[in-house]
Amino acid sequence: MTVHKRLSIPYIVVFWAIILISSSAFSQGLKMPDYSLETGASFSTGNQTPFWLLSNQYGLLTPNKFNGWAKAGIHTSLSKKNIGYDYRLELINRYSNKNELYVQQAYLRLKLYFVTIQAGSMEETYGNQDGSLSCGGLLWSGNARPMPKISILVPDFTKIPFTFDLLEFKGGISHGWFGDEPIVNNAWLHHKFGYIQFGGKLPVHIHYGFHHFAQWAGKTNDGVQLPNTWDDFKKVFLVQSGGNGSPVSDSLNALGNHIGSRNFGIDIDLHKIKMGLYWQTIFEDGSGKAYRNIKDGLWGFYLHTKDKNKLVNGFVYEFINTTDQSGPAHAVWVLDGKEYSYPIPGGEYHQLGGNDDYFNNEIYLFGWTFKNMTLGTPFITSPVIAVDGQGEYMRNNKVTGHHFGIEGILKDISYKIFYTYYLNFGTNSSPFSPNKPQHSILLQTYFSNKLPWGIDLSLKGGIDIGSMYGDNLGIQISLIKTGSF
Repeated sequence: MTVHKRLSIPYIVVFWAIILISSSAFSQGLKMPDYSLETGASFSTGNQTPFWLLSNQYGLLTPNKFNGWAKAGIHTSLSKKNIGYDYRLELINRYSNKNELYVQQAYLRLKLYFVTIQAGSMEETYGNQDGSLSCGGLLWSGNARPMPKISILVPDFTKIPFTFDLLEFKGGISHGWFGDEPIVNNAWLHHKFGYIQFGGKLPVHIHYGFHHFAQWAGKTNDGVQLPNTWDDFKKVFLVQSGGNGSPVSDSLNALGNHIGSRNFGIDIDLHKIKMGLYWQTIFEDGSGKAYRNIKDGLWGFYLHTKDKNKLVNGFVYEFINTTDQSGPAHAVWVLDGKEYSYPIPGGEYHQLGGNDDYFNNEIYLFGWTFKNMTLGTPFITSPVIAVDGQGEYMRNNKVTGHHFGIEGILKDISYKIFYTYYLNFGTNSSPFSPNKPQHSILLQTYFSNKLPWGIDLSLKGGIDIGSMYGDNLGIQISLIKTGSF
């Protein structure tokens, strides 16, 4: 059995905080915590676990054709006027090709009026995508396991004074720990975001937001300590170059590995339905920030009925494209009117800003991943999945696809259906020839209180057809029991 050997400082702090708060709550006769128990298994035929059984489940499953797990957790919340707290502790024991016991969630969250302070690892997503039927946000989709972080947030839209209740804002800043990863150990995460929304009590709301993430600090396998001082943090925060003492690429460009997104959206709240449009851009350097790669992004439309007991109460269509990447080349050398992708004697250097190479980085070679799973959209293939391609950790980051999702209620049984068609092109440096089409389908039902002892049943079926991940068929079964002590 594999057990994580070392708990990071955030986990230790959160563990003790939960224990102290729980003891204090029990002694004062306050609310006892709730509990959740789950056991389940997935079985697949073909090459691997189907795409929609594997993706956006916070790293629960592996690509292996059999997964079994048991999950146990406690959580509670207490709120009094404008002050409150909640916490959660959740452990998973998973067996696939080996047995693993690990902490999935362990966090403490304090709320003071409209401000929230939280510490620990929490299952969360970022972006303005639909909350239940989306294929996932571009940069933080819920595809990987939760990362330990500390955060100060305004998580919900809050009125801005003196704007006649028409303007609202939300935002926050976080510091996280990547922990043990290939090539660079103990790298840090910086994340900040902000949104502004116009509309107030009107039925139409328009919003704009941004997300800025950066990987920085850490120590390489050969013992080189990457910049990690307070002055270095300010450079990361302001997206400035590293200067002396930083790697060559960081001294020429911004310190750390940066990735960001602008989010635009409009929401329309009518009498019986709510619908809207959203758009997420992606950028990793100046060319992306200047909209050179404007063809890349996630576009979505959603519609939900306010009566949740309808046969169909939700619909989403999304289109995703990551193939432009500001052009195929970051720089070229020109000699006698010909362009070369490599230095050539006498050639004139031209920086084009292309080949953004999403989620890959020459210093943080594990890329935009955590525990070998892509942090962003799962269509950029996670390293844990074996695919063709050589040289780079993320071997498929050029994708275009269409995603459909519906949900509803059929005779007290909730269901959800995904259908996604997407083309995979590899990377600029290692393209697939020809491209690899894939169809992926999810069929999900949830039976609440249909089994003895108040046990809920979740059934999922996944189907893959195509040349990217092959033809796969799988089923996932979960038994869930919740209650209070």
